[in-house]
Amino acid sequence: MGLVELLNKVFPHKDPDPHRGLGRNELCWCGSGKKYKGCHLQADEKKRGSGRK
Repeated sequence: MGLVELLNKVFPHKDPDPHRGLGRNELCWCGSGKKYKGCHLQADEKKRGSGRK
């Protein structure tokens, strides 16, 4: 086992939320051509647990 593999095992890398910095009025990350707020915003907020009521 190499040094990189050992470090990855000891300190696992957590992927940051790739959609966190996406603005509401930007094009959605899914490639639909719609704005994020009208496409995946609500679903992503539910996954994060920060949905508005």
